[in-house]
Amino acid sequence: MITYPLTLRMKLKIIFDNFKNVADTALFSLKICFAFIPFLCGFLFFSPIPSAYAQSSVLSPRQVAEYALTLEKLEADFYQRAAMAAMNGGLASAPQIAKDAIASYGEDEANHVTDLSAALRSIGGDPEAIKIPTNPNYSAILGRDPFANPRDFLLAGQYVEDLGVAAYKGQVQNLLAAGDAGKPVLAAALAIHSVEARHAAGIRFLRETLLGESVRPWISTNASNREVIYNENRQGSPIPFNQDAFDGYATKDEVLALVTPILNLTSSFPVQPMEETAPANTNEPSAPTTTNEPSAPANTNEPSAPTTTNEPSAPVRALW
Repeated sequence: MITYPLTLRMKLKIIFDNFKNVADTALFSLKICFAFIPFLCGFLFFSPIPSAYAQSSVLSPRQVAEYALTLEKLEADFYQRAAMAAMNGGLASAPQIAKDAIASYGEDEANHVTDLSAALRSIGGDPEAIKIPTNPNYSAILGRDPFANPRDFLLAGQYVEDLGVAAYKGQVQNLLAAGDAGKPVLAAALAIHSVEARHAAGIRFLRETLLGESVRPWISTNASNREVIYNENRQGSPIPFNQDAFDGYATKDEVLALVTPILNLTSSFPVQPMEETAPANTNEPSAPTTTNEPSAPANTNEPSAPTTTNEPSAPVRALW
């Protein structure tokens, strides 16, 4: 048996005790870590997800493209029928500036159909499968034939263009949520959206200057429900959409509620229950109810848009 001097044994004991203390401290830390793991897993898997990530896409990029293409085909058809009425129908008496707008806007809408068809095809969709009725029920917009006279046509056109602008904005969140898959459709939607807004402003301008209607070339504060056909007042939104500086959007259900009667209940996209009540009834005569505004004329083929000496001489597209 080997014996060590007392001093050496004391030194060895001090070293051993120090090592034991270090080991105990490390082991205690490991125990805490292992004990924390179940709590950490529970936090990761069961804690609420931030709202930015919790939102799920209502429509896929392909569905958004099909939805938008349906609206664009309807708009293109609307202006094609207006062009025919401008030649030998109820719009023949319209001022030339209005006829030029019909031709210009109709050409734009036809190009929108081509553009969206290409975007839909690029993500595996079939644009030819998107159909509209042979004879859409455009009388559902105002409750009367919108091609019978210039006044009714411009009011119906305002509704059509306003709704198109709002419908595109209503789908931006879905396209952003889709990431890279939504980029082709988002690019097409952004390129079309500003042109639709130009159309909406142009038609409002014509209603104001040619017909003396009490309407601004933009959606103005406190606009009546008969002037704005989708909900401008969004509860809980930090953006005051009902102010002149901000323009609102329309949900898919709001758009469907307004468009489905025109499509004779044969829309190319599924009709779902309304998320919220539509703010206006499109079957009512829709002239704004202001004291300075002439009432809408009876449904006749007589001209109701007087030719004024204040017609702008600039090309139509340069006006707005």
